[in-house]
Amino acid sequence: MTQNASAVYALYMKIWARLMKDDKIAKDMIYVSPLPLSEGNYELWLRDICHELDAPNPVLLNQHYKNFVNFHNTKFRQDDFVETLDCDMLVIEDCKE
Repeated sequence: MTQNASAVYALYMKIWARLMKDDKIAKDMIYVSPLPLSEGNYELWLRDICHELDAPNPVLLNQHYKNFVNFHNTKFRQDDFVETLDCDMLVIEDCKE
């Protein structure tokens, strides 16, 4: 990544969120935020994404945030939700260009 590309990447966070059902994308979106990556901002992004996808909010554990930081994605399965999720899972993935 060039210096200009890394400077632009540092200005915003881009996340690809998708609801999966039977191994197919039922609904997806690209979420862009000017806020830097932090545990508090991750929770805020997740709430915004779930609202946009018309999905319930999952129970957010520290391990979910660690997976996103270390592996650039998090998978929320049916048992991560208190309410019923109409799909099999919610996948949140860091979109690096």
